[in-house]
Amino acid sequence: MKEFILRAQKAWTTEFDITDLPNAGRIDLVSRCISSAVFLSNDMRRDTIIHVVLEGPKDPPKIISFNGAELKDFYFDEKNIAKIILKALEAGKGLKMGEVIDAHPGVKISKNSFEQLVKEKTKTSKVYYLHEEGKDIRELDFKNSKFENNVTFVFGDYTGVPKNTEKFLENNGAEKINIGPLMLFASHCIVVVHNELDRN
Repeated sequence: MKEFILRAQKAWTTEFDITDLPNAGRIDLVSRCISSAVFLSNDMRRDTIIHVVLEGPKDPPKIISFNGAELKDFYFDEKNIAKIILKALEAGKGLKMGEVIDAHPGVKISKNSFEQLVKEKTKTSKVYYLHEEGKDIRELDFKNSKFENNVTFVFGDYTGVPKNTEKFLENNGAEKINIGPLMLFASHCIVVVHNELDRN
């Protein structure tokens, strides 16, 4: 299983204007990342889950998880994905810490922190995070994992990954990896990672 964790520090956790996604903490960017993670041309990536950790106003944190193997009535464009995010946020009103519920076929929402999610993934998956000083992704052998090829990739949104988060990831066994010489959009990073694993 391939999993992605996007930490969206400004993305709204309550209702937002579907016609103005950039001013909802860059929900447009979040939607593009979700599309890049779970869609292929004319198909879905059935072996992929993306967890989006929303930390913006007014009820953080919220985690919305999209499972490519279970998604139905789900379309790749930003507006339709944003509608599903809104639906999930509506379903998740009043959640207590640790609670998780189904919001749509293949979509779950939970009241949980980024740190707790990462700690959970380190028990079942090899965790990597994207960093310009990390090891070249092409030098890694993802098939030699004690977690039976389960891999999780952590990355930040347009605000980047704070230093204290980098320290937390290192302390919890995450490995830094680099996907190329240039800084890319978060949604493009997902595509590059997918492509590398497709070739592995």
